[in-house]
Amino acid sequence: MTETTDTAAVVRAAAAGIKVGDRIRFVPLGGTGVRWWTVRVRDERFILATMQAPFRPKSELIYTVVDLTGWQRTYNGVGPGVVRSSLNALGGGWDTDDEGMAAALAGLQSGKWELSVRRVLAVQSIEIKGAAR
Repeated sequence: MTETTDTAAVVRAAAAGIKVGDRIRFVPLGGTGVRWWTVRVRDERFILATMQAPFRPKSELIYTVVDLTGWQRTYNGVGPGVVRSSLNALGGGWDTDDEGMAAALAGLQSGKWELSVRRVLAVQSIEIKGAAR
């Protein structure tokens, strides 16, 4: 195995225990710093999570999608392996309420939507906290 596949296997193993409501953050920390994301929906392949948008009114959320198994591309030194990005939608926007996140997951599962290649970030590790109280 290569270093990339070793890292991906470790991330997938850690992600297996992630449940809806858990709080997660990614290494490398990237543009969101040390802030935690809340898992909204997930399946075996995708985890969709939201967090408060920095410097925006309370309850204005941003989202990210983690692809645990399917990313086979390489772009700007990222991939193949476990990655996160937004959806490949005009403007990158998506409804972040429960129904919107469920619809996004359904679109990913059906192939209607895919991750944005331009915004893709590598995931080398996922830290997990239990559900927010």
